[in-house]
Amino acid sequence: MMSHFAWTIDVPPMYGELHIFLAILYICAAVILTRFALRLGYDERIRLFSFAGWILLASEVFKQLFVYQVVNGGVYNFWYLPFQLCSVPMYLCILLPHLSRKNQKTVLTFMLGYTFVSAVATFIFPEDILRPYIILTIHGFDWHAVLLFISLTIGLSGMADTSFKGFLRATYLFLALAAVAVLINIITELYSSTAGCKIRGYANMFYLSPFHSSNQPIVSSVEASLGRIPAMILYTISIISASGLVNYFFHRKNHNGVAVM
Repeated sequence: MMSHFAWTIDVPPMYGELHIFLAILYICAAVILTRFALRLGYDERIRLFSFAGWILLASEVFKQLFVYQVVNGGVYNFWYLPFQLCSVPMYLCILLPHLSRKNQKTVLTFMLGYTFVSAVATFIFPEDILRPYIILTIHGFDWHAVLLFISLTIGLSGMADTSFKGFLRATYLFLALAAVAVLINIITELYSSTAGCKIRGYANMFYLSPFHSSNQPIVSSVEASLGRIPAMILYTISIISASGLVNYFFHRKNHNGVAVM
């Protein structure tokens, strides 16, 4: 039945008309949703983020089924495991209402910096979401617009702990998630190499696979010159640095202005 929804197109080029149109459309949508969310109180926003997490989960289930049945003809592909840097906010948002206020602050600080960076980077470099199936392309832009909305709302409302210690705790969370991602990459690589494995592809969660080349800009050039492990380290440091700049920007903004709580 799902094959009837397989609306195929030529793979849209990056920086082509469709990319630019969808990026502008979804960024504007994220800003509009943020303006609405800023009118809510802290607890109401937590519930809104949790609801967004469940929506993301439902859309991810649809994506997994679509890829499994339509794209890959009933064969699973490790590439689509939902544990990228852009995927983990789905789990964190669902968990938010069940965490203590301190742990909520850590998660919110993580989603302020690290989720903002991953969302914006994908809008700028959307190679992995521009697909020959329009449903998957729209899903990718939908997903990252939700992430941008969440991170903007956190930043503009002052919900995160943007102090140095707060960002450090968020970075520990990022490093723990990155370690899990690398472990997934290693386990799936070992499993896919076993005799009789019928699963396609390979996992490259957080784009930190020690086995496969990175397709990320600049990092791929470093990898060609210095090797994969130095490139992985540089990539990780780059994400932390960019997230730190976002955290610092909102820290200055909310410190010098009035945070909406």
